[in-house]
Amino acid sequence: MTTTADLSPAKGDHSLERLLLFSDGVFAIAITLLAIELHVPEGWNGQWASLWAERWPMFTAFALSFAIIGVFWNTHRRVFARMVGFSNGVMIFNMLALAGVVLMPFATTLLYEQPRDGEGAWIYLSLVALVGVMHAGAYGWAAFVTDAIRPRPHWAVRATVIVTHALMPGLACALSFFLMARGVGLLAAATALALGLLIAGRVWVGRCFGGAA
Repeated sequence: MTTTADLSPAKGDHSLERLLLFSDGVFAIAITLLAIELHVPEGWNGQWASLWAERWPMFTAFALSFAIIGVFWNTHRRVFARMVGFSNGVMIFNMLALAGVVLMPFATTLLYEQPRDGEGAWIYLSLVALVGVMHAGAYGWAAFVTDAIRPRPHWAVRATVIVTHALMPGLACALSFFLMARGVGLLAAATALALGLLIAGRVWVGRCFGGAA
C-alpha cells in the first residue's frame, strides 16, 4: 500500500518545488504581457472619454483576461497545495496548462481586434476551457494514478474536484461572453444553471464525504 513516506521526494530532490516556482514565474509573465498589449490610439486628444470610446474593447478584454489568469493561478495553487510527490504525468499536464496561459495575451488581442465578428471569442473560450481541463488532469493524475494527495480525500471528493476544475473555467468564461452579448438570454441562463449545479454538487459532495480537496 502506498504511504506518505513512499511519496516523499528523495533527499535533495526539489522537483515539485522547482515546478511550482517555474509555474509562478510563467503566470507572472503572462499577466504582465497583458498590459504590454495596451496601446494609446493615434491622435488621442488626452481625454478619458475619447480614450474609452476608442479602446473600450481592449480595456474590457484586458480586465477579463487579468481576472482569468488570476483565477488560474489560484486554481493552480489549490491543485498543488496538498500534493506530496512529483510525477512526470503531473509535470506534463502542468506544462500543457502553462502553454495555454502564455497564449492568453495573444488570445486577448483576438477579442478586441474583432469583438463582434470572426471566431476570436470562440478561440479564446476554447483556450480557457483547455487550461481548465489540463489543471483537472494534473489533479486527477496525482489523486488517482500516483495517489499523491494528502490527507487522502474520499474518491467522490477527488472526482468532483476534477470535474469542477475541468468545467468551471470554460462555463464561467462563456457566461461572461453571453452576458455581454445580445439575444442570447437562453444560453446565458443555461450556462448559469450549469455553473450553479456544478457548485452545488461540489458543496454537497464535500459535506457528505469529508470536505473539499
